[in-house]
Amino acid sequence: MTTLTKSSPLGTLGLPVGDHLVRFHVEAEVISFEIAASTPLPQQQPDQKKIPTGFVSLWGSKITKEEATDDAWLAHINDKHLR
Repeated sequence: MTTLTKSSPLGTLGLPVGDHLVRFHVEAEVISFEIAASTPLPQQQPDQKKIPTGFVSLWGSKITKEEATDDAWLAHINDKHLR
């Protein structure tokens, strides 16, 4: 297991960009760790462009606020997502 001090920044772990499962063992002033699983993010090619899905053109400005005094979930959605 690799060790470092408790005051060391996370950058000293040396993990590449991506998702990681790391096991830590913490003692008084020393932390030991091992990388259990690591999944780097896929690299996007510089010449690849994101293709628009058309979601905004399909749904933009078409939502109407529905009122129902007896539906708590609908009231929650209206309060959170609609103006």
